[in-house]
Amino acid sequence: MEEYIVETKSSDLTPLFVGREACEPGHNFGPYIREYYIVHFCLSGKVVLKNKHGLHEVSPGQLFVIRPGEITTYTADKKDPWEYVWVAFRSDEVYFGGSVSVFDTPSGLDDKLIALLSKEPLSREGCYSVIYDLIYRTAEHDDLDAGDERIRRIRRYVKYNYMLPISVSSIAESFGFNRMYLYRAFKSRYGIGIKEYITEVRMQKAAKFLKDGFSVKESAHMVGYTDEFNFSKTYKSRYGISPSKVKQ
Repeated sequence: MEEYIVETKSSDLTPLFVGREACEPGHNFGPYIREYYIVHFCLSGKVVLKNKHGLHEVSPGQLFVIRPGEITTYTADKKDPWEYVWVAFRSDEVYFGGSVSVFDTPSGLDDKLIALLSKEPLSREGCYSVIYDLIYRTAEHDDLDAGDERIRRIRRYVKYNYMLPISVSSIAESFGFNRMYLYRAFKSRYGIGIKEYITEVRMQKAAKFLKDGFSVKESAHMVGYTDEFNFSKTYKSRYGISPSKVKQ
């Protein structure tokens, strides 16, 4: 097996590693949970992917996607084990958001990845090219609708505007959603309510600010709280410790 770490700069989409392997008959991998996206391109042979959507037979000319947080297992065929290449990346965006796990490989994309593996040192630009090409050319098969796209934009909006006086009502109005629909749609996609997500982002940032030496009042202000008492109460509820007792 060959695998190469990709050196890259910070980005909303970060390539992690690419690789290639020819498996032994019946080779099993999993069950595992990953914290990043990984896409496997089947070059030859056969493999069976198991995830929450069931069992999926994968053949040459196909690829399968593993999403962050998914429990997956894949098993090489006993008579015709697969050979494959893969690319892994981390992103704050949500890709391959539907239930589809197996796609036909876009023409030439696996060859592009193989060519990338043959270069030394590994090209960061080449990795980005493969990943963006993959996302763009499989997007038409995904079952995201226009509403889902707005939900993704809202999540990104919260991430970068947590310090502002945003609320569920103001976000719903800005993005053209009914408040209850926004709650249901956001929770369906991310497993957490929009209000809870805003609090989660703010508390994570506040924890960092406090450890960096900012005061409780300063940290509260920097994550969008005008009421220091309310901030302290929320922080303690989440972390079990008063923000004033956080060790720097």
